[in-house]
Amino acid sequence: MSKQDRRIRGINPPVSRFRLEIRRSRIAGLGVFAAEAIPRRRLVIEFTGDRITRAEALRRWRMRGRPKRITYARLNRQWIIDPWNGNGSVYINHSCEPNLYQCKLPGHYLLFSLKRIRPGEELTFDYKLHPEKTAVPCRCGSPRCRGVMNRMPRRRKRLH
Repeated sequence: MSKQDRRIRGINPPVSRFRLEIRRSRIAGLGVFAAEAIPRRRLVIEFTGDRITRAEALRRWRMRGRPKRITYARLNRQWIIDPWNGNGSVYINHSCEPNLYQCKLPGHYLLFSLKRIRPGEELTFDYKLHPEKTAVPCRCGSPRCRGVMNRMPRRRKRLH
Protein backbone atom coordinates (compact mmCIF):
# COMPACT_ATOMS: atom_id res chain seq x y z
CA MET A 1 0.00 0.00 0.00
CA SER A 2 1.48 3.35 -1.00
CA LYS A 3 1.87 6.36 1.27
CA GLN A 4 -1.12 7.95 -0.52
CA ASP A 5 -3.27 4.84 0.13
CA ARG A 6 -2.39 4.82 3.84
CA ARG A 7 -3.12 8.53 4.17
CA ILE A 8 -6.69 8.37 2.83
CA ARG A 9 -8.92 5.96 4.75
CA GLY A 10 -12.36 7.42 4.19
CA ILE A 11 -14.14 10.23 2.43
CA ASN A 12 -16.54 12.07 4.68
CA PRO A 13 -18.47 15.37 4.76
CA PRO A 14 -17.78 18.19 3.96
CA VAL A 15 -15.74 16.64 1.11
CA SER A 16 -18.62 14.33 0.20
CA ARG A 17 -22.35 14.79 0.65
CA PHE A 18 -22.53 11.19 1.92
CA ARG A 19 -20.42 8.88 4.05
CA LEU A 20 -18.05 6.93 1.82
CA GLU A 21 -15.33 4.34 2.50
CA ILE A 22 -12.17 3.37 0.66
CA ARG A 23 -11.40 -0.33 0.63
CA ARG A 24 -10.31 -3.19 -1.65
CA SER A 25 -12.28 -3.45 -4.88
CA ARG A 26 -13.01 -6.46 -7.10
CA ILE A 27 -12.58 -4.14 -10.11
CA ALA A 28 -9.09 -2.73 -9.51
CA GLY A 29 -7.02 -2.13 -6.37
CA LEU A 30 -8.89 0.20 -4.06
CA GLY A 31 -12.40 1.50 -4.61
CA VAL A 32 -14.89 3.89 -3.04
CA PHE A 33 -17.99 2.37 -1.41
CA ALA A 34 -21.19 3.93 -0.08
CA ALA A 35 -21.43 3.73 3.73
CA GLU A 36 -25.05 4.89 3.56
CA ALA A 37 -27.85 4.91 0.98
CA ILE A 38 -27.50 7.55 -1.73
CA PRO A 39 -30.67 8.70 -3.56
CA ARG A 40 -30.61 9.06 -7.35
CA ARG A 41 -29.68 12.34 -9.03
CA ARG A 42 -27.73 13.68 -6.04
CA LEU A 43 -24.31 15.29 -5.95
CA VAL A 44 -22.10 12.67 -4.35
CA ILE A 45 -18.60 14.12 -4.52
CA GLU A 46 -16.37 16.53 -6.41
CA PHE A 47 -13.25 15.13 -8.07
CA THR A 48 -10.60 17.41 -6.53
CA GLY A 49 -6.88 18.01 -6.68
CA ASP A 50 -4.36 20.40 -8.19
CA ARG A 51 -5.42 22.22 -11.38
CA ILE A 52 -2.50 21.87 -13.76
CA THR A 53 -1.72 22.21 -17.47
CA ARG A 54 -1.25 19.26 -19.82
CA ALA A 55 2.53 19.85 -19.88
CA GLU A 56 2.67 19.78 -16.07
CA ALA A 57 0.52 16.62 -16.01
CA LEU A 58 2.97 14.88 -18.34
CA ARG A 59 5.93 16.05 -16.25
CA ARG A 60 4.32 14.73 -13.04
CA TRP A 61 3.38 11.43 -14.69
CA ARG A 62 7.00 10.89 -15.71
CA MET A 63 8.29 12.00 -12.29
CA ARG A 64 6.01 9.41 -10.59
CA GLY A 65 7.50 6.60 -12.65
CA ARG A 66 4.81 6.45 -15.37
CA PRO A 67 2.13 4.72 -13.27
CA LYS A 68 -0.38 2.53 -15.11
CA ARG A 69 -3.38 3.68 -13.09
CA ILE A 70 -5.26 6.53 -14.76
CA THR A 71 -5.47 9.37 -12.28
CA TYR A 72 -5.97 12.63 -14.14
CA ALA A 73 -9.34 14.19 -15.02
CA ARG A 74 -9.56 16.67 -17.87
CA LEU A 75 -11.54 19.81 -17.07
CA ASN A 76 -11.19 21.38 -20.51
CA ARG A 77 -8.60 21.76 -23.29
CA GLN A 78 -6.23 23.65 -21.02
CA TRP A 79 -6.70 22.36 -17.47
CA ILE A 80 -6.38 18.94 -15.87
CA ILE A 81 -7.07 17.87 -12.28
CA ASP A 82 -4.27 15.94 -10.59
CA PRO A 83 -5.96 14.19 -7.64
CA TRP A 84 -2.67 13.11 -6.00
CA ASN A 85 -3.37 15.52 -3.12
CA GLY A 86 -7.15 15.37 -3.56
CA ASN A 87 -10.01 14.02 -1.50
CA GLY A 88 -9.83 10.30 -2.35
CA SER A 89 -12.25 10.43 -5.28
CA VAL A 90 -9.35 9.15 -7.43
CA TYR A 91 -10.23 5.67 -6.12
CA ILE A 92 -13.63 5.64 -7.84
CA ASN A 93 -13.23 2.93 -10.47
CA HIS A 94 -14.49 2.72 -14.04
CA SER A 95 -17.52 0.65 -15.04
CA CYS A 96 -19.33 0.24 -18.35
CA GLU A 97 -22.56 0.20 -16.28
CA PRO A 98 -21.80 3.00 -13.78
CA ASN A 99 -23.89 4.26 -10.88
CA LEU A 100 -22.42 7.80 -11.12
CA TYR A 101 -22.14 10.29 -13.96
CA GLN A 102 -19.81 13.23 -14.32
CA CYS A 103 -20.79 16.83 -14.86
CA LYS A 104 -18.16 19.42 -15.72
CA LEU A 105 -18.87 22.98 -14.64
CA PRO A 106 -16.31 25.80 -15.04
CA GLY A 107 -13.44 24.76 -12.77
CA HIS A 108 -15.29 21.76 -11.25
CA TYR A 109 -15.64 18.05 -11.99
CA LEU A 110 -18.71 16.79 -10.14
CA LEU A 111 -20.02 13.24 -9.73
CA PHE A 112 -23.77 12.63 -9.37
CA SER A 113 -25.70 9.43 -8.67
CA LEU A 114 -27.46 7.90 -11.69
CA LYS A 115 -29.62 5.64 -9.55
CA ARG A 116 -30.20 4.77 -5.92
CA ILE A 117 -26.98 3.40 -4.44
CA ARG A 118 -27.23 0.92 -1.58
CA PRO A 119 -24.89 0.89 1.43
CA GLY A 120 -21.83 -1.22 0.64
CA GLU A 121 -22.17 -0.74 -3.13
CA GLU A 122 -19.05 0.37 -4.99
CA LEU A 123 -19.20 3.77 -6.68
CA THR A 124 -18.24 3.73 -10.37
CA PHE A 125 -18.40 6.04 -13.36
CA ASP A 126 -17.61 5.68 -17.05
CA TYR A 127 -14.16 7.18 -17.63
CA LYS A 128 -15.06 7.77 -21.31
CA LEU A 129 -11.49 7.77 -22.51
CA HIS A 130 -10.97 9.12 -26.02
CA PRO A 131 -11.84 6.47 -28.64
CA GLU A 132 -8.78 7.17 -30.79
CA LYS A 133 -6.26 6.87 -27.97
CA THR A 134 -4.62 3.58 -27.01
CA ALA A 135 -7.29 1.12 -25.85
CA VAL A 136 -7.26 0.63 -22.08
CA PRO A 137 -8.62 -2.79 -21.02
CA CYS A 138 -11.68 -2.79 -18.76
CA ARG A 139 -12.10 -5.15 -15.81
CA CYS A 140 -15.48 -3.95 -14.56
CA GLY A 141 -17.14 -7.37 -14.93
CA SER A 142 -20.44 -5.86 -16.11
CA PRO A 143 -22.63 -7.95 -18.45
CA ARG A 144 -22.55 -4.96 -20.82
CA CYS A 145 -18.78 -4.47 -20.60
CA ARG A 146 -17.26 -2.93 -23.75
CA GLY A 147 -13.92 -4.56 -23.00
CA VAL A 148 -12.17 -1.17 -22.94
CA MET A 149 -12.49 2.04 -20.92
CA ASN A 150 -12.47 4.05 -24.14
CA ARG A 151 -15.83 5.32 -25.36
CA MET A 152 -17.03 4.03 -28.70
CA PRO A 153 -16.40 6.24 -31.74
CA ARG A 154 -19.38 8.23 -32.94
CA ARG A 155 -21.03 6.89 -36.04
CA ARG A 156 -21.19 9.21 -38.97
CA LYS A 157 -24.65 9.93 -40.32
CA ARG A 158 -25.20 8.77 -43.85
CA LEU A 159 -26.32 11.37 -46.30
CA HIS A 160 -28.97 10.18 -48.70
